[in-house]
Amino acid sequence: MKGFFATGAFVAAALSASAVARTSAPPNEGIAQLYSYRLEDRAAFEAAYRAHLGWHARNGDPLVWYAWTVQTGPRRGLFIDATAGTGLAALDRRVKPAEDSADFRRTAAPHAEAVDVETWELWAEVSMATPLEDQRPSAIVDVFRLDVGPRDTAAFERAMTAVGRPGGRSGVRLSWYRRLRGGDGPAYFVMLARDDWAGLAAGRSFPALLKHAYGADDGEVDHVLGQVSRLSVEIWKYEPRLSLIPGRPLAP
Repeated sequence: MKGFFATGAFVAAALSASAVARTSAPPNEGIAQLYSYRLEDRAAFEAAYRAHLGWHARNGDPLVWYAWTVQTGPRRGLFIDATAGTGLAALDRRVKPAEDSADFRRTAAPHAEAVDVETWELWAEVSMATPLEDQRPSAIVDVFRLDVGPRDTAAFERAMTAVGRPGGRSGVRLSWYRRLRGGDGPAYFVMLARDDWAGLAAGRSFPALLKHAYGADDGEVDHVLGQVSRLSVEIWKYEPRLSLIPGRPLAP
């Protein structure tokens, strides 16, 4: 919820089409907007960002704001925040955007360097759970990012839709998203929500995850992966003290 490139509420005034807030949008429209930042002084940033979250709470922002720290991989240490379960039209209807931007510039912006902003859409047909849209974040998420060539997206989606048939393993909290904007081309990310290391029983690798969650066989998994040009994985740790869920107080 901050200003991207040092504006308020994690939304750049210069990127008004990507402004993240809603005042009257229906819930669970499936749009998620993610922002990533390098923190120059984490302790100072956290104190300032919590103050900025207070601005959103006082002004009745109906958006949910989640925060994570990347724990593994080349982006280790990045701070990521996101809103989810909103709609595209709602991204143009922020709560007091000018005041929001000013408050962010005054509080958290001096302690963070903006890295990226991406817009994603929930792929509900193959998702097994929607914890972000349901405002029930997990303590940990394994985030698998799949890059797919522009000419391979249709084949990839057909293959994955065939795998993601009804009757998958209950209890596996797996969410899929398609990238709408940001990055270099078509991509998907898959979030496995878990609360501890035992949650890795759902699949220690991405192929194992497809087999365990959906009951896919080797041929089906190979068909899905055959359309993927790059696969990477990160672990994100949820930051409840830096998150704001409407109707709930800011965590102490």
